Amino acid sequence: MQPLLSLVVLGFRNFDETTRVCLDSLLPWLDDPELEILVIDNGSPDDSAQKTTDWCATHPQARCLLSESNRGFAGGMNWGAEKASGQWLLLINNDTIFPAQAIDALKRVLSEAPSDVAMLGPVTNAAGNGQRLWKPDTAHAQWLEIGKWLHWHPTHQLMPAYRCDFFCIAIRRDAWQELGGLDPSFGLGYYEDFDFSLRLAKAGYRQLITEDVFVLHVGSATFKASPAAKALMKRNKKLLQSKHPDARFEHTRLGNLAVLRVYHDLKAAGQWTDALEGRLQLRIGALEGDAPRSILKNWLWKKKIAQYL
Repeated sequence: MQPLLSLVVLGFRNFDETTRVCLDSLLPWLDDPELEILVIDNGSPDDSAQKTTDWCATHPQARCLLSESNRGFAGGMNWGAEKASGQWLLLINNDTIFPAQAIDALKRVLSEAPSDVAMLGPVTNAAGNGQRLWKPDTAHAQWLEIGKWLHWHPTHQLMPAYRCDFFCIAIRRDAWQELGGLDPSFGLGYYEDFDFSLRLAKAGYRQLITEDVFVLHVGSATFKASPAAKALMKRNKKLLQSKHPDARFEHTRLGNLAVLRVYHDLKAAGQWTDALEGRLQLRIGALEGDAPRSILKNWLWKKKIAQYL
């Protein structure tokens, strides 16, 4: 029987601090017959490959894949997806943590998704688009509680997305195969998710955000701050622009504003609920937190927000 969902967890280095934490948060679903779990070590230079092997030996429900070299984000995910058999792929970076009920909520969302929706991104605490919620001075433990609340109070609504962040992303396997997966030209990482989002849209599929699924994104500040990472980002941005001259590099706040417009329409149509109100407060936090620094632009931004509240 083909599983509904294949979870592909991509790890690289520092197993105990990253991949193990991610995998342990998935323990409640190891025996779910609708899932398969593939765990990849992407050519780690430390002892992460052995620790990945040991974890999978302790949890034989998961399949262990060890790469002899670092294939990069695109290459690693492509390799894992080739081994997967689910109707949907859930590509998971190892700097994520799944709150209670997260996968159950995702399964419900996938079962309800219209056939032309080929990609669904969860909301999170850290992303560069409309998937990002925000609340000041909120620790990771508090975000996990917020995520649990979102899972227990679904809206059954899907929100617009120009592009999706791939810290955790659900993609229909047939659409993934049609597009040939991620472009390995992006090397170790950055912008391959943007590229896939644009290619998916040009192929006629929709990508949307589900606010009924929350995944904590811990992130990797050290890698992002390194000179090599900055050079790679610059190089890959140029590559993306050469492939998609019409690409829009939108600020995170514009993704949140697009969701706010949908809220406004739902409220005007009399479809407002307490679950949507809870999400609205988190969206307002993100919109205010991302406000421009310029006094004039800040004033204009808040004025724009106000017309949808």
